[in-house]
Amino acid sequence: MFAGIAAGVWNADTLQNIQYYQDSNLNSILEFLKKDQIKLAKNNSYQLNSNKFSCFLAHGLHPIKVHENWLRDDGSEDVEKIGNDIAQFHEILLNNRDLIWAIGETGFDLSNEVIQHKKCKGISKTQLFELQNIAFETCINSAIKHDLPVILHLRAPWDLCIQKLKWAKKMGLKNMMIHCYSGPAEDMNLMSELSIYCSFGGVPTWEKAVHNRNAFIKCQSNLRMLETDSPDLPPEIPGIGRLKSNEPANLRQIIKILAPYLEISDEELISTSNENILKFLGIH
Repeated sequence: MFAGIAAGVWNADTLQNIQYYQDSNLNSILEFLKKDQIKLAKNNSYQLNSNKFSCFLAHGLHPIKVHENWLRDDGSEDVEKIGNDIAQFHEILLNNRDLIWAIGETGFDLSNEVIQHKKCKGISKTQLFELQNIAFETCINSAIKHDLPVILHLRAPWDLCIQKLKWAKKMGLKNMMIHCYSGPAEDMNLMSELSIYCSFGGVPTWEKAVHNRNAFIKCQSNLRMLETDSPDLPPEIPGIGRLKSNEPANLRQIIKILAPYLEISDEELISTSNENILKFLGIH
């Protein structure tokens, strides 16, 4: 059985994935799961098609796209574009409620990739964070309204990210997952208190990524997930080195490297991760 979340990075990406769903040429290999199918799964033992890649579509406003879409070349905010994109975000969600399983990615990104962008040279990190917060709060409020989980992308000062996670929980958000967790291992107790899922890809396999591996080890088993983040952040394979790119096929190798750190079998790590993903999506 093959399954995964096809994340909508921005409105255009979500629409592209919906087009995949409607493309009869892909029916032989892809199956975009709809919520009425899962109702059958609960009542009539519906089984995922083992011969197809089962996709759960997510719809988000990714922070890495905020400055590209909402800032003019001189660094000023394009208020009309912001309003139009948010309106389109809501429209896509309303028109595809049975097909969209999660909101995301959304969050904050103040990495060099963003702050050194040509559109960001004239504005401060605080202004960028506040602009990304418009997208973040739009996504969080929509997730609460439609009772959907949220996929988080967090590459910004950790204390600010934690403040926004606490705000989202206070607002009533039930399920959220930090994709490619990069925070401190010491905050795993806080993640548990807030019932936040944490997902890990290839980074914990890197020999020098001690802090991220410790976070993986300390994450509670009922909140831990595995992912690929294809094609970024590939695993480091003993005797081979770090792969050039990542893909779902590498998960088996990642599991074989990481399971011993938890002193559990490969099968147990796979089983708990799969169970957590289904709980996160509201299927179990």
